[in-house]
Amino acid sequence: MKLSDRVIFPLVGSTFELGKAMEAIEKIEDKELAQIALAEYYYFSAQAELCAETVKAYLSHQDIMLRISADMLYTFANLTIGDANAAQQTREDIQRCLAQVTQENAPMEQKAACLFAYYVISIFLHITPEKEVPPLLQYIPYLPIGQRLFAISLLAHETYLKQEYTKAKGIIQGAFLMADKTYPIPMIYLNCVQAMCQINLKEQEEAIQSMNFAWEMAKSDRFWEPFIEYHGLLQGVLEVCVRKKEPEIYKQLVGKVIAFSRGWMKIHNPKMQKAVTNLLSPLEFSIAMLACRNWTNQEIAEYLGLSMNTVKHYVSGILEKLGIDKRDKIKNFVNLSYLQTYLTTL
Repeated sequence: MKLSDRVIFPLVGSTFELGKAMEAIEKIEDKELAQIALAEYYYFSAQAELCAETVKAYLSHQDIMLRISADMLYTFANLTIGDANAAQQTREDIQRCLAQVTQENAPMEQKAACLFAYYVISIFLHITPEKEVPPLLQYIPYLPIGQRLFAISLLAHETYLKQEYTKAKGIIQGAFLMADKTYPIPMIYLNCVQAMCQINLKEQEEAIQSMNFAWEMAKSDRFWEPFIEYHGLLQGVLEVCVRKKEPEIYKQLVGKVIAFSRGWMKIHNPKMQKAVTNLLSPLEFSIAMLACRNWTNQEIAEYLGLSMNTVKHYVSGILEKLGIDKRDKIKNFVNLSYLQTYLTTL
């Protein structure tokens, strides 16, 4: 591969057999690009410290593709590590890179890559893009197919945040039709977003199918990070599919979910940090999300495979921990932190 052929997020854009991610990395001849791919592997397999350490050397690299890939990975890795300042610095560097390629009238592929990076951060943190930033949709055709699939998952996620769940599902189905091969990482994310939409439409069985598909794709390479990032918005689907079937893995994920959520709150909504992430366990948070969506205790019990009394106990505990007296007040602590701030600024 020539230096001019470098791409953003090379592992995300790679097609490989499940369980063969490391082999795909070893086939990348460009050593610096291979290091970025290795950092991606560390990140998506929930090894945040190794990811951050691997990309440090590329945070000020002259090659824009290496630099913004490193910026994205360092931002999200530091959310889990708990260094919000470091995450904020690299988030701001992505904005500088975008301004630079825009001013210099850089090739469309570089502009598309920088916009991709900008929207990855904005959408996952639920921070509304600046008005002068062009829509990602206009630049998606300039991304390679694997990165394009990941970008489409971002568009579907953004559409989900607007509460247009059926439309978001349609975007995802279009992405699946477009894929010519198996791109494991984008497809895991696409299925997670699809499950998020389905559970909001009360299509429980379909949501479980999407989650099981994503989980089976992720297992061989231990790509746990998508489920950590999306845990709250999955609203219990992860618990349904994984908590009883693979309890040891689920226990490992619980701690990482809490760590990521704390970092997320530090950048996005500090006032909500203690009320949600420090007081509710991931299972309690999932029940809280369903409760504030007007699910009855019976519906929650049937969905999560719990008894009615267990759900009542959890709901009572959630109200007590949040210091509120009514079920409908839960949304002030749960929905607000994930959705309301984003929606009111669209």
